[in-house]
Amino acid sequence: MNLAVVKHSFIISILIISFSSCLGPKKINKWTEKKYAGRVNEPVRKKSDFITITSALAPMGEQACNTEKKTSHLLPLLFYWQWDYKNTCTLNPKIPVNNFTSTVLSYSNSKLKQKLNGQTIQLSIDQIPNAYAIDDKGHLIWLIYAFGWDLITVQPEASNLVVSYKVLDTNGAETKKGTIRIADSNKTFALKEFQSLKKKTWKYLDQYDASITTMSKQFVDQLLTQL
Repeated sequence: MNLAVVKHSFIISILIISFSSCLGPKKINKWTEKKYAGRVNEPVRKKSDFITITSALAPMGEQACNTEKKTSHLLPLLFYWQWDYKNTCTLNPKIPVNNFTSTVLSYSNSKLKQKLNGQTIQLSIDQIPNAYAIDDKGHLIWLIYAFGWDLITVQPEASNLVVSYKVLDTNGAETKKGTIRIADSNKTFALKEFQSLKKKTWKYLDQYDASITTMSKQFVDQLLTQL
């Protein structure tokens, strides 16, 4: 093989890998923080005198998210290369917890109050979806020249909504308790040719917010059937 062709192919492969690996935690954090600007400490507007909601999730302070990058499946063979760059972004749990709290207080108010009949209820959020990943699977084939392509997806890090509850009578004595699990309904978004990864990520996060709202309503519906 001509030395110039080999050198040219090598340069192409390096450019493809460099392009794939340039997407890192700093950029994803910036996109996510801009999307959720001002929402980390957003107060819950609606209040309740018979529902108390707490979270058992580890706090993340004031930051909106934290992203970590992992490289796996690196396969540099003679004629075929394969790699997988995965950036996993963990959202501040305050974001979905505030969504859950607002939804539960507005969606369940009258129906739940009637069911409790003067009693109070304590809800503890034990688990809630709060992470997603941008996964870049790259491929490179050497056929005199290097031909490469990527499959980039924005995907959920599957985690169900798990909420424990306790019902207390007017004297503070426990009358009923239980745990409700709601399956994560978030879907994977694939990046198509000429699409913006930033816009696709924001579209995924729009879906994520809507999914948390839907899952919160499903929780209330199940809670009403158990009381």
